Amino acid sequence: NLEPTFDTSKPSKASIYEWIVDYSRLANSKVAQDKPRTGDKWVADELVARIGGGKVWVWTVMDTETRFILASHLSHTRTIVDAERLFREAKERAGRQPKFIVTDKLAAYPEGIERVWGGDVKHMPARGLQFPENNNMMERLNGSIRERTKVMRGLKSVRTAEIVLDGWNTYYNYMRPHMGIGDRTPAEAARLTTPFKNWEDVARMDVR
Repeated sequence: NLEPTFDTSKPSKASIYEWIVDYSRLANSKVAQDKPRTGDKWVADELVARIGGGKVWVWTVMDTETRFILASHLSHTRTIVDAERLFREAKERAGRQPKFIVTDKLAAYPEGIERVWGGDVKHMPARGLQFPENNNMMERLNGSIRERTKVMRGLKSVRTAEIVLDGWNTYYNYMRPHMGIGDRTPAEAARLTTPFKNWEDVARMDVR
């Protein structure tokens, strides 16, 4: 028998890709209106990644008390406008403002904070680990984001990559317990509930 045979029990790479995008979009939509109860200290940082054959910057801001990722986005530049966009998204998500935000020494951060909150939020440049205004929590998060973006290099567009990245943020916030907050998820620490506990729950929501 010279006819080709196909293993129909295994999904194609295209199907897996579509599932990741669709389930990320679905999960994100279910929690988009949540308002986490955040603390007074946020941290922000950016890292470089390869998406669609090009270099992009991944911007993220997180609440230190709950470990809740408040906002992240991708850009081709590292400008004040990019920093401002990050903080506006975080402000919208939290529905409040922190007392101060710790970042690295990128010059765009202080101006971005000023544009969003005026003088009501203090910018604090990160210092060494022995100081309270260190950025080690954000560095640990960046390590996890780097692992995630490694498998996103084959994505064709920044827009698709942002959907998948937001899906990973949803996983991080709502599905993944953290030892640093008593083996709770950031959502639980931020006093939020969620309609799902894992990706299987999200998949089941899709077929209802």
